Amino acid sequence: MFSSPLLPLPAGLEIATIETVDDLLVVHVVSTKVKVSCPLCFCLAKRRHSRYTRVVADLPCAGFRVQLRLQMRKFFCDNAACSRKIFTERVPAFVEPWAQTTVRLRQALQAVGTATCGELGTRLATHLGIRTSATTILRCIMALPSAPVEAVSYLGIDDFALLRGRNYGTVLVE
Repeated sequence: MFSSPLLPLPAGLEIATIETVDDLLVVHVVSTKVKVSCPLCFCLAKRRHSRYTRVVADLPCAGFRVQLRLQMRKFFCDNAACSRKIFTERVPAFVEPWAQTTVRLRQALQAVGTATCGELGTRLATHLGIRTSATTILRCIMALPSAPVEAVSYLGIDDFALLRGRNYGTVLVE
């Protein structure tokens, strides 16, 4: 097992094997964490339940699309007060729970999306070696936190009817 400067991984993850299939670079990654804690009660786990493979997409490398196959472990939570009896180890700085892409790929898509838009962002991402759709780029932009609301000095209100007697709307303008 080794790590690569071309595919940097966080502490606790190591590359087991690398194989290429056409334009796809498949990287098998194994978790080597010694201590794993429950995400709810933060109690250290001692007993391993099972293993499973998690497939996530990563940023392209040297003209190849990168697919990470993470070999993750499941553990028993020995805390009787905890509602979760079985949990999987997590690497939130690298892959968020239930995500199918790495954090750095999501951040790259957000940067492309905020600099361009959906369709243009898709074309730019294709030139960068990232396969995506306009909907995915827009979804990444919508997931960004919005700016905090400042104090409103003047507020204009207008009521109107979309369909007389049935549907009404209100517009608030700062």
